[in-house]
Amino acid sequence: MARSLVAIFALLFSTGSHALEAASARDLAALAQSSAWRALLHIPRGEAGRSYIDDPRFFLADNGLQDRGAELSATLAAFAQAPEATACRFPARYGWLQQQGLLSGNLLVNCEDYQQWRAQTDIQRVVLVLAASYLNSPSSMYGHTFLRLDPAGARSESAFLSYALNFAASIPAGENGMLYAYRGILGGYPGLFSMQPYYEKIQEYSRLENRDMWEYPLELNAAQIDTLLAHTWELRGINFDYYYFDENCSFRLLELLEVALPDLDLTSVFVRAAMPVDTVRAVIDAGLASEPEYRASKRIELELLLHGFDRAQRRLVRGLAASSDVLQSAEFKRYAKTQRQTMAMAAYRYLRYTDNREQRSAEVAARSLALLREVRRYGAVQWPLPKPPAQPDLGHPTSILALSMGSRGDRQYSIGEWRISYHDALDSKVGYPEGATLSMGRLQLRWQEAEGRSDNKLQLQRFDPIAIRSLAPRNEFFSPLSWQIDAGLERLDDSPEQSLVTRVSGGAGMSVAVLGGLAYALPGLRLEYNDDARRNLRLAPQIAFGQLWQGDVLAWELAFTYSDFGAEGERRSAALSSNWALSSSQALRASVDYRNQPWGESTGVEVSWRHYF
Repeated sequence: MARSLVAIFALLFSTGSHALEAASARDLAALAQSSAWRALLHIPRGEAGRSYIDDPRFFLADNGLQDRGAELSATLAAFAQAPEATACRFPARYGWLQQQGLLSGNLLVNCEDYQQWRAQTDIQRVVLVLAASYLNSPSSMYGHTFLRLDPAGARSESAFLSYALNFAASIPAGENGMLYAYRGILGGYPGLFSMQPYYEKIQEYSRLENRDMWEYPLELNAAQIDTLLAHTWELRGINFDYYYFDENCSFRLLELLEVALPDLDLTSVFVRAAMPVDTVRAVIDAGLASEPEYRASKRIELELLLHGFDRAQRRLVRGLAASSDVLQSAEFKRYAKTQRQTMAMAAYRYLRYTDNREQRSAEVAARSLALLREVRRYGAVQWPLPKPPAQPDLGHPTSILALSMGSRGDRQYSIGEWRISYHDALDSKVGYPEGATLSMGRLQLRWQEAEGRSDNKLQLQRFDPIAIRSLAPRNEFFSPLSWQIDAGLERLDDSPEQSLVTRVSGGAGMSVAVLGGLAYALPGLRLEYNDDARRNLRLAPQIAFGQLWQGDVLAWELAFTYSDFGAEGERRSAALSSNWALSSSQALRASVDYRNQPWGESTGVEVSWRHYF
């Protein structure tokens, strides 16, 4: 740092008395350690730290990624040697140094590329957008956040004319989903900021992936927006390491907001993981976000139109989508005009829904046009808007600590559980997709009592790196696949040896909405490695089926599983579980289960207190 200060003072002597006077009036060491300079370099808070940016093109000093003073010295030297070129490359640094009185003039006026870009992105408002989680894509299982940049003037009247500022991993085309998850967790991809028209994001999330979007306007003034955009220019083509859990899309956006508001700490609390919905809560808690607007997916809009139809009308809607000849049928014409108009609109939306990933053929385009003409025959109509569900930020936090007490047979036990993230189907459904379970980093330690005190011991009960279940109900219009996969370590606590086995299981099937909940059946396989078994590695067909009822406060699940290990025997289980949400951060859970295993039968009862944080 001392060498850096010497260099800075030498520079200031050579650049004029005004800069020297300004520099003499302040502690340049403190300036290099300021929150604003730290934010501009993407260095974590603290006395010592290495920048999150590992791209040497971003730094002017050889050791600038870890020496703030050296980078400040190199920046000032660059301004002395090539002022306009340096300002055009680093407009946010230039603006900040101007505020400190170290630079003067208007060096950006001749930056043609930058000025053209800023004229094109004349932004008056910034909106934080949260796209709901999407379990069928590894990159979007936890949701995704990005910034919407709303232009000034006449273009401000429609969000479709806005821009999306996005951070994402740079993934090769055709990358396997499992390879993405593996490399994403370990930081195997570079991450980049990019901008694109906002309507492309609407198409990607709302139409193609059928994900709801929540848009939170941010309370940023014109100067803060200007700083954010100037720094965005500095990050063009600059690589970050991308980590799926912590240094991800949401974390990088918080860093950008800290550049605009350097005294605000949004990032330091996200040490282990930065879940998109948790980062949205951090922005809200900081007082930056106002009430969000809800943008429903195209499927939600279609379901709203279908809701009031009887079976015959729903059949007609499918017929209309399949053939425009149905418009002339007696069955269709017997309905009132308003009903015909609504059915035609539902058919149009259904056709767009089923054909949204394909290049539209001339025949499909003709059907779409015929349906739209039928809709317009009866005059303009204001179609109903979907009622917004609970905001995602109102749901429970994504990490858990839980304490359980239970008994199985004559053994009493206690369990301590920690789950890094995210949500299971018995948690309160407020703010989360229905039928979804996504749990990563679940760890259970069990203290078991026995007849002799010497038998009491603490042992690993369970470790699940990943457990996912997606229950998407099917009907005559929608036929999604329901599926599940989980992997990790599990103790067979009712077996004589209480073996700790390694297992991977998964399956796919279907679920339907019945009895006010979801009924599901998921056939699949279970691969298990057990050191205590005659055959260590075993593969068994299995099926999981049951009924799930989810609610804001109460949730229930009746679940059955069956596995056939051949000569090693069959395993059967039945369980009834319930969860009572006391608040967004507290819940009680209870379960009773029966197991019929090759080594015997047992019944267990367990109650737990769960704290979300």
